[in-house]
Amino acid sequence: MDRILIVEDERITAEDLHDILTDAGYEVTAIVSSGEEAIREAEHNPPDLALMDIRIKGEADGTEIARILQDRFNIPSVYLTAHADRETLQRAKRAKPLGYIVKPFQESEIQASIEIALHRHRHDRQVRERHEQVTDLLSALILGVISVDESEMVLLMNSAASELTGWAKDEAAGVPVRRIFRLTQVESGKALDLPMAEVLGNGRLAELHDALLVAKDGAQRPISGTISPMRSSTGGTIGAAIVFESADAKQDDPYLGAKLVKSERGTELQLGRFHVVAASTEMEQILALALRIARSEASTVLIEGEGGTGKDLLAHFLHYSSSRRAGPFVPVDCSAIPEADMESELFGHERGAFPGAGEAKKGLLEIANGGTLFLDEVGDLSAAMQGKLLRVLEEQSFRRLGSTENIGIDIRVVAATKRLADFVKAGDFRLDLFHRLSVIQIAIPPLRERPADILPLALHFIREQKTKYRSRVEGLSEGAATLLLSHSWPGNARELRNVMERAILVEDGTQLQESSIHFVEVVIPQTAAKQAPSLWSLKETERTLVVRALEKTGGNQTRAAKLLGITRDMLRYRMKKFKFSREASLKFEE
Repeated sequence: MDRILIVEDERITAEDLHDILTDAGYEVTAIVSSGEEAIREAEHNPPDLALMDIRIKGEADGTEIARILQDRFNIPSVYLTAHADRETLQRAKRAKPLGYIVKPFQESEIQASIEIALHRHRHDRQVRERHEQVTDLLSALILGVISVDESEMVLLMNSAASELTGWAKDEAAGVPVRRIFRLTQVESGKALDLPMAEVLGNGRLAELHDALLVAKDGAQRPISGTISPMRSSTGGTIGAAIVFESADAKQDDPYLGAKLVKSERGTELQLGRFHVVAASTEMEQILALALRIARSEASTVLIEGEGGTGKDLLAHFLHYSSSRRAGPFVPVDCSAIPEADMESELFGHERGAFPGAGEAKKGLLEIANGGTLFLDEVGDLSAAMQGKLLRVLEEQSFRRLGSTENIGIDIRVVAATKRLADFVKAGDFRLDLFHRLSVIQIAIPPLRERPADILPLALHFIREQKTKYRSRVEGLSEGAATLLLSHSWPGNARELRNVMERAILVEDGTQLQESSIHFVEVVIPQTAAKQAPSLWSLKETERTLVVRALEKTGGNQTRAAKLLGITRDMLRYRMKKFKFSREASLKFEE
């Protein structure tokens, strides 16, 4: 129940207001007639809102008391007065009221004004709390971070950025970023223009290198960094974040498990059994940004991108490139775990916590302690789990099911999703959790928007799979390369890997030919007439793979099934499904 303080020196009016408010379901904390009494009530029995007459008893009028209530106690006011002259209105505005009602008033007007004021106050409080929370998170990073709005004005900067630029955080707020973050070329000393318009206009990353940062006192130091777009809960670009570090900082951290290496194929990263190839400028910039984030102490990172773009690979990259690499990497597919089991999986449980709960079990949060928890498809979490996850992120602790003891944890949460803003807009994802997860954002563009990566990735997949399939394929013919570049790749890098795997299986030569490449289009047909070609294409591709596997193994069904990655029974089923003739079946019998 919302609580309201009435500050009114006319007794009859005050009693009328009391009756209206209580009948409407509000709690009236007190009726007072002077500013001194209003302040005393706010100290000992704080309301959610003050209904404030402007001309009240005492030395200070209602506008001054409203300002004190707002500044000292964060209690907003709605003015109620018979005086609506220009001078009174100007004085009233100084306290930033949430409403202004002129006497004589209507009961419906009072209720509507109070509801609107309370709603606005709650919203403003949430925005302020999120801002403070984000500021606290950014302050913990060892990287410099400067956040700007669409007009290139500084919204906030963290302690590291303040130290590097020489500007105090409060001093920089609201100042054009080009005054705070001034760059010059290393060799010539000429001023460098920040590519803010490019980032804000196109929503693409921009890399900063070979630059000197000119601090407020004129001192210069080499820096490297990235300017990345910041997206709102509606998906639009609302600003940018400059993430940077001193280039002469120590880079030989023994915990770093990955480094970016230039090769003839582009930028490559070797990370255990994970291998990243990035020939395009877009992916080189993303890897550079990810490497900086990995070295920071950012506790949450949001990765967005279409299916098959490599969000899981980037999550591994963030973990194994950080000081957490000695800790566990715990992946969770939020779309695969039933809602009823998710809480137990994440939090664990004590013995007998629920029917069927045997021995006590650690949850994935506890297992990930000291490392990284990767929440794939985080948008599929239920509303209840979203609230519990938010609490864990804020408190860095949780309780097992059936327990009363808090367990403290130190984890980095990397969340991945195709487009979290869509879930927020649909009302399926909490806005406060979105803001908590998206302090640091990485958006991976689809493969069709970075064609420079297609052929290097294709060659990488050939090298990766040729040993597995004992293939002689070494490269791509000109026709095959042209065909790959002309495809739209709706399945992104995952589709490219699958296409290469099928092509290697059917190719006998050393150069992959155009005829060996088959695209499996998954289309929802509009009519039965349109359905047949798609199914036929898929069926023919599968049949070709079966025939080629049998031919490569000399008809040995066991070896052919192993080559295809299926069981012998599954192979025999496919042979029957494709209606191999009796002679052909006998030919391939062992």
